[in-house]
Amino acid sequence: MRRPLLAALAAALLLTGCQQGALDPAPSATGSATQPTPSATPSPTPEPVTVSVSAMGDMLPHDSVTADARQPDGSYEYGHFFDAARPIWADSDLVYCNQEAPSGGVELGLTYFPAFNAPVEFAEGLAAAGCNTIGLGNNHTFDRGQEGIDRTRAVWDELDPLLIHGAFRSEEEQAEVPTTQIAGADGGELTVAFLNFVDLSNTPTNDYAVTWLTDPLVEEQLAEAERIADATIVAVHWGDEYSPTVNARQREQAQRLADLGAEVILGTHPHVLQTAEWLEREDGTRAFVYYSLGNALTTQMAVPRVVSAVAQFDLVGMPGGPVEVVDPAAVPLYMHFDLTPTQFVTQDWIHRRNLQLHPLVDAAEPITRSAWRNELTVESGVQLVTDALGPQVRIITDSFAQ
Repeated sequence: MRRPLLAALAAALLLTGCQQGALDPAPSATGSATQPTPSATPSPTPEPVTVSVSAMGDMLPHDSVTADARQPDGSYEYGHFFDAARPIWADSDLVYCNQEAPSGGVELGLTYFPAFNAPVEFAEGLAAAGCNTIGLGNNHTFDRGQEGIDRTRAVWDELDPLLIHGAFRSEEEQAEVPTTQIAGADGGELTVAFLNFVDLSNTPTNDYAVTWLTDPLVEEQLAEAERIADATIVAVHWGDEYSPTVNARQREQAQRLADLGAEVILGTHPHVLQTAEWLEREDGTRAFVYYSLGNALTTQMAVPRVVSAVAQFDLVGMPGGPVEVVDPAAVPLYMHFDLTPTQFVTQDWIHRRNLQLHPLVDAAEPITRSAWRNELTVESGVQLVTDALGPQVRIITDSFAQ
């Protein structure tokens, strides 16, 4: 398309040249003008890539949770329990959830505390809620043996999360280091690795079902993650149940994981919030640990077990370069279920109904329908979260009501 246009321009110049004085005399051969060399266009400076992460604690399919999830046709639907809280993490690249029970389905028989097995819809509900970074390693992983793990992983194979770790069908699967790539605005990518280790189990396991914190594989996998990924998130099931106090072993193991290369450590198991803090490495870099994220989906019966938080932070860095944890924060969370005073006195726990996770700041009305109506307010709940997580976490108290 360029050739006819050039020919037309040449003809126009010839016609103009026939007019007197239209053109200056042709320069002599010795006076040819020097053509300027075009300057190269500078390449744009690459921008750091930001990976936004949200993380929630224990997802527990208690009998009353599954009873409230049961539909008239006999199926189960858990995803709607997250409707009110979903805006908290809707814009996050990675959303971590601890599935604290096998989802082996009705074929294995549905069971509850102390040895769980949930419908396959339990996993489907977590995926529908936006969970895309799935931890399966906890003290209930082996509640229904290897078959429970195999069935749970098969369900998640179909759901295809970005990252999943913690319960395994073989030694080969256990040895894998899962990673995913998150793109930045200018096309650069950060590779994030995710690992999930356990420090306790209710049931003896085989050699590969879970990875223990004491297993040499922990160091091997963190070294491999350091080699293939820009940042590593480690989820650990540890600590003392129902205790808000971080024990000495948690602190020791958190520092060990940080020294081995973990950027962020996410703790679960205590079912209540524990403090969160920076961990310094000898080389001057640092990691961040949330020692316990508390509960998320649950019907446990105590205020510290229904008030928790969604942890939020950014991973920021250049591909192939150092990555920093930026702005560790938390959104206070309230797990609601209706319970009348009479039901509370008679311990009619199976009829806990209308389950819903709420941003705590938007939960004033639901609290009036709870067992905690006389002991919990939005203000006291936010203070509980603030005190539990400590001064190194920014508490987000924005409304998420839509």
